[in-house]
Amino acid sequence: MGKKKLKRAKSEPKAKKKAAATPRKSAVKKKKKASSAEPKRASKPRTAATKKKKATPSKTKRAPQGRKPASPKKPATPKKAAAPKKAAAPKKAAAPKKAAPPKTAPFSKALKDEISSALVTGARGCVGGALIQQLLRDGYSVIAVDSKGPEIQALTGKSNLTLKQGDLADPAFAASCLEGVDAIFHPGIHADGKPLYGDPGPSPVRATRILYRLAREHRIKRFILITSASLYGRHHGPVSEETALEARDEYEQAQTELESLVREDPLPGLPSVTVIRPASVYGPGCMASMACLATLPPLVRTLGPHYIPLSGGPRASLVHGDDVARAAVFLLLQPKAYGGVFNVAGKDPMPFGHFLNEAMEAYGLTPLEPGVPYPPSTLLQSILPYDDQTGEIFNPLGRLSNILWERLVRTHRLNKVLLAGKDPSTLPLGKGDLVVDNRKLMGLGFRLKYPRFRRGWEKTLAWYQKNRWIPRPDEL
Repeated sequence: MGKKKLKRAKSEPKAKKKAAATPRKSAVKKKKKASSAEPKRASKPRTAATKKKKATPSKTKRAPQGRKPASPKKPATPKKAAAPKKAAAPKKAAAPKKAAPPKTAPFSKALKDEISSALVTGARGCVGGALIQQLLRDGYSVIAVDSKGPEIQALTGKSNLTLKQGDLADPAFAASCLEGVDAIFHPGIHADGKPLYGDPGPSPVRATRILYRLAREHRIKRFILITSASLYGRHHGPVSEETALEARDEYEQAQTELESLVREDPLPGLPSVTVIRPASVYGPGCMASMACLATLPPLVRTLGPHYIPLSGGPRASLVHGDDVARAAVFLLLQPKAYGGVFNVAGKDPMPFGHFLNEAMEAYGLTPLEPGVPYPPSTLLQSILPYDDQTGEIFNPLGRLSNILWERLVRTHRLNKVLLAGKDPSTLPLGKGDLVVDNRKLMGLGFRLKYPRFRRGWEKTLAWYQKNRWIPRPDEL
């Protein structure tokens, strides 16, 4: 019994120790459980967040599906359907600009078959020479007539070209020129008898009267008279074919008489008449009018490589001689041109000072800015009439220019064709606007070869230099 009590006594403290130890273990377990429970509790918001995070990618996965509605952007087939750019082919189909079917369509085929030869008067002039070249290119036989000039010999060498020199005021000579002719191109005259288009003879009005009467007798089919748009006078706006004529001097009065001879004749029948009124003409072979612009740059170049530009001035229209000739041949077979009047002019009417600047720069001169303004029109209108009557103001300046120009001609062995200084036909351009409306001609389908002055003037200067009418810039 004593042993049992001792065992119990010994076991009691052990049990107490175990009991004391067990709460510790349980506490540890509780702590472990608490610590393990805590991460689980913390993991729950994490899992919720992760679920949310997982939910968002699911949304992002759905987003590409939501992009499918953006697939209408893929049906950017409208961009492919922007094949209307390919449908820019209709612009190519607008090749009426290249191919001339719209131009040739309105031609009279019957008249085209009947007209095979033409008479051109004033053959050595700017427009006369251009007419000859254009007619020859188009396959016509040409009889070229002028009252004088060895320059006409430069046209020789063509099998279908006949050259005649004589006075059209002589009925016998004029009749000999009409043998086998179907159409007549008759350029007008220039002030003071100087040839702008060529020289039809000492009495242009009488020569035109005889030529037109003989044309009726010979049953010539077409008679095309070329006069001048200067007959309209000076106006603030564009002048059309309906604008009243104002003959202010002998030159313009003679031009008006030429028109009245062929337009107001009451007798019916052939020839069918067309009148062409070109703006101021320039171009290869031009010896007067705007040709004086070609002498100014070489004179200025002798003083240095610069010039003083002019700004402003009256607005004017010019036209290249080739375009006048092309318009005349174009109207030859146009039934709508019978008995009509047509203006011919470039597309770029400009202030007169700007034309002078363009002429200088085309010759290689550079401007000294800022330049000077063009004199007011009121001042010019008060001064220029004196020049028209007595020459007291501008003749001394013109004589000085001619003296300097003649010295330049001798020094560089140029052909003495052009005259420096003023020309009677260019003075009115400095006094008032002359903007020529050519919509009537363009409405028939005609297109200009030189719509802009600069390109046509550069070609003109090249021709003058090649034929030794003016010196090259590198010679000065």
